[in-house]
Amino acid sequence: TKTAVAVLEIPCMRPVDSKGGPVPALKERGDDLRTKHLNELIKNVVDEYPSQVYFVEGPTEWCNSAKISSSLSYRWDGVHVYKPGAKLILETIADDLLAIPVRSRK
Repeated sequence: TKTAVAVLEIPCMRPVDSKGGPVPALKERGDDLRTKHLNELIKNVVDEYPSQVYFVEGPTEWCNSAKISSSLSYRWDGVHVYKPGAKLILETIADDLLAIPVRSRK
């Protein structure tokens, strides 16, 4: 089948130790160059399937807004989103997701 797949970019992360978190903050997650490299690798795979797989960019605020990127209201440990972070992502990607062609299931 020719199912369309959307792949959401890996965001910039600002990990912090948080009480009750399952693991300590991993500093590697906060390395924007690593994140950029992973996204480039993902884009290379997406480019292999141009009519089926779509790379969707997330909120630029994760990298460009210190107020949002480091806010524990958006990501409770600087990595995993909480309700405001999920809302930010959805509002950012909704139009891109809706632009992906829908194929008949025949």
